[in-house]
Amino acid sequence: MHEIHRAIRAGGHPNCRSLAEQLEVTPKTIQRDITFMRDEFRLPLVYDEREHGYRYEGDEVDFPDFEVGAEELAALFLARNAMESIRGTSFGEKMREVFVRLTRTIGERVNLGWAELDEAFSRKGPEMKTREVKMFGQLADAVVRRRVLRFHYRKLRAGRAEARTVHPLHLGEVEGAWYLIAHDRLRGELRTFALPRITRVRVAEESFERPAGFDGREHLRQRFGVWGAPEGGRPFTVRVELRDYAARLAQERRWHPSQELRWLDGSGERVEVRFEAGALEEVLRWVLSFGSRARVIEPRELREKVAAELQAMLRDQDA
Repeated sequence: MHEIHRAIRAGGHPNCRSLAEQLEVTPKTIQRDITFMRDEFRLPLVYDEREHGYRYEGDEVDFPDFEVGAEELAALFLARNAMESIRGTSFGEKMREVFVRLTRTIGERVNLGWAELDEAFSRKGPEMKTREVKMFGQLADAVVRRRVLRFHYRKLRAGRAEARTVHPLHLGEVEGAWYLIAHDRLRGELRTFALPRITRVRVAEESFERPAGFDGREHLRQRFGVWGAPEGGRPFTVRVELRDYAARLAQERRWHPSQELRWLDGSGERVEVRFEAGALEEVLRWVLSFGSRARVIEPRELREKVAAELQAMLRDQDA
């Protein structure tokens, strides 16, 4: 819209077609922007029938200031910083070009101060390998176009990879790692695949129907981490007592949408965290991360897993 404004101010009566060619967008996009400028920004835009283009009624028409506040600057920085994980790849270069175009106009109106922002913010996360970036593009294309995927996948505890044929439904990032949620044809249910363990990807020409009502974001939101119970499996009610610093962390964070918190003393130094979990593997790691500050109340299966893991650790230490 800034570019449209400049072109009209410069004279020459530009129209939708000429502006679309100049800005490398469609004439419909230009028409929508012009309508927005006229109706929302109250700019005196008129179409000159004789000149077959747009002009302003009146002199010295200024475009409204584009205000960038603290939240907008933080959002821009985080988006730019997130691209560091794919820096140096062809995909990363394309994303960089898009980001530059998005921020060019803002940079002309507001001093973004990237150097100052780099001093104020940082983000630490794992970087995607070049192979994974290329594969991410293949998987994303298959999700969007609803194309059947074939690949080999090695489960975390498996000795070798096995062939899979799936209907890819959603790509999600959880704690810095990317996962594919897909319907596994052979197993007849939803499965979650970690990108680093996917190999030999082939996107088929065969298409599939997306399940009605499936919501990838909600699917991940309802899980403690990534893994959930098999379809039809019952969820576990997890109750864990946390003490000291762990209790204070529990009052600051929400690990699961079903999470409930109950104080066990008057100061909040002992609390009980309760939530529903479909699988216990990631809950086990979460409990162990608090060491002696955590005590599992239920379920019994989780208590047994914690005890077995601690015993195995002690044996390894004595070996």
